[in-house]
Amino acid sequence: MLVVGYVVWAFLPAPPQSPVAGHGPVTTSDEPWVVAIDGGGAPPPGGPPEKTCVGTLVAPRAVVTAAHCIGREPAEISVVIGRTDLRSGDGRSIAAVDTWIAPGWPGDAQGLLGGLFGPVHSPPDVGVLLLETAVPGPSLPMATLDRAWPAPASKGRVTGWRVSPHDEPVLWQTPTITLDDARCTAAAADAFSRMPPVVWHGYRYDTDAYLCAGEGPSAFVVRPTDSGAPLVVDGHLVGVANWRPGADRDAPQFYGRVGVHAEHITRLVESAGTHGTFTR
Repeated sequence: MLVVGYVVWAFLPAPPQSPVAGHGPVTTSDEPWVVAIDGGGAPPPGGPPEKTCVGTLVAPRAVVTAAHCIGREPAEISVVIGRTDLRSGDGRSIAAVDTWIAPGWPGDAQGLLGGLFGPVHSPPDVGVLLLETAVPGPSLPMATLDRAWPAPASKGRVTGWRVSPHDEPVLWQTPTITLDDARCTAAAADAFSRMPPVVWHGYRYDTDAYLCAGEGPSAFVVRPTDSGAPLVVDGHLVGVANWRPGADRDAPQFYGRVGVHAEHITRLVESAGTHGTFTR
C-alpha cells in the first residue's frame, strides 16, 4: 500500500529542513537503537542504497517500524546496525526471521474507486521485525499503554537518515512537539492526493491508530525511505513515522501509535526467546 505522503514525495525534489534549535547530526553511538531497514527491493527515487525504511530496537531481537515497511517475506528483509553514514561500510547487517503487523493492516483504507466513494478508515500502521541474532547494547523502551497518548505540546524528537538540509544519507535528529486530536483530525481530513492513484489515506483520524506531531518550524519532513522513523517522548518510543497529508512541508506528520500494541509486542518477543520465532 502506498500512503499519500509516500506517493507525493517520491516524485518531488526534497525540500530543505527547517533550521530549528536541536536539529542536527547524531551518530549511531548517540542513538544505537535506530536501524536502517533493507527490504530487499530498490529504494524509491532519491533513496540511499540498502535502505527502504527506518526501525527502532526495542529488545535485542526486536525492531519496531511501520507496517507498510513489512511487505515481504522475512528472509528478504534485513536491518543495518551501527551505520551513521549509509554510504560507508560501517556496522553490520542482520537478517529478519519473523514479522508481525498490527491487526487490521492494510484494511480497506482507500474505499471504493480509490477512496472516491465508500468508507475510508485508518488501519494501524505498526509492525515488528524479529532478528536472527540478538544485538548487544541498549534498546529503546516502548511507550506503555499509560504513555501511549502524550499530552498536547509534549516535546519529542525524531531521527532518520534523510533529515539533513542537503538530504544526505546520514543520521540526523530533529525536535518536534505533539499536537492535540482536534488538529490531527483536521489535518487528516486534508490527506488527499490528486496524483494517481487517488488516495485519502487517514481521512478518518483514529486516535487508537495514530498520533500526529510537528507543524510549521517543528514539522519533520519524512522523505521516502524514512518511514518507520521513531518519535520519542520522555525517553520512550511513542510512534513510528507513517504519512503526511500531501506535499505541504509545514503539515503535521502522522505516526503509528506504538503504546497501544506494546504489551502484545512484549509478549511476542518473550515468546521467541533467544533463538525462536513468534508464538502467536
